[in-house]
Amino acid sequence: MSPVFHFSFESHWRSAPLAYWVHLPVAGQPDSFLPAAPPCILHRGYAVLHVEFEQFDLVFSAPAQLDHFIAVLSTKPLPTSGQLSALRKAPIGPNGHWLSRLPAALKAPRKRGRLVRLISEIRSLVVDKEKPDRFDWKNHDIA
Repeated sequence: MSPVFHFSFESHWRSAPLAYWVHLPVAGQPDSFLPAAPPCILHRGYAVLHVEFEQFDLVFSAPAQLDHFIAVLSTKPLPTSGQLSALRKAPIGPNGHWLSRLPAALKAPRKRGRLVRLISEIRSLVVDKEKPDRFDWKNHDIA
């Protein structure tokens, strides 16, 4: 199965479901995050990766989100959204966590394995080799 993905440009990087949960604000430093927020591309906006898996469109705005997605879905047993929400120490509860919003069909162990392999393969194709915190969107399809 050949990976199917494309890039689009959005007005903000926070439109990706994992953005809030992965990029944590740095105390006392407005607009600073760890890991760093993705850069805005002049006259375009933020590069957003869309990965097609079966009938689902998975959306990521930074390589750190891909890494987190792979790490969580590789965990056996799968952590609960409550456990993952507690790590953020924010007022948003587990029902708003990206894992609770992920379709149940993608959480089955066999399907998770296929999905992790696909996302890992795509990651190797789309992450900038010189700047691993950025996408190399220029060499791929843009919607």
